[in-house]
This record gives sequence, structure tokens and C-alpha cells, in this order.
Amino acid sequence: MGNILATGFNEWILIKALALVILGMYLVFAFVITRQVKVMTDTLHLGFETPAKTLSYFHLAFAVFVFLAALVIL
Repeated sequence: MGNILATGFNEWILIKALALVILGMYLVFAFVITRQVKVMTDTLHLGFETPAKTLSYFHLAFAVFVFLAALVIL
């Protein structure tokens, strides 16, 4: 892909920025899931609170790792 209409605009910068925005939104989503799991486990006591919390924290850590990796790579 070259320049759009020879204006010097590089579309890869736009694609990279959009990828970072989407990954940032996913990071916020992972944080919301972690908060919802905390509220759920505080409200309901069903016997699987620890695995649910652990899984939500792993999900949040993975989302942070992916965002930081994309920030470094892109």
C-alpha cells in the first residue's frame, strides 16, 4: 500500500492506531469483567469463587500483556 492520492498519508499509521484503540477497549472490558466477578462472588456464595476470581485476574493480566506487547511492537 502506498500513499493515498500522493498526499503523504500513510494508512499503516491509521491501522496501527485503530488496533491500539481496539486493544485499549478490550483492556477496559477485561477490567470490567474483573470487577463484575468480584461483585458476583461477594454477593453469591456458590463454592467456585476462588477459581472464578483467579480466572478473571489471569484474563486481566493477559489483556494488559497483549496491550503492552502491541504498544511496543506497533
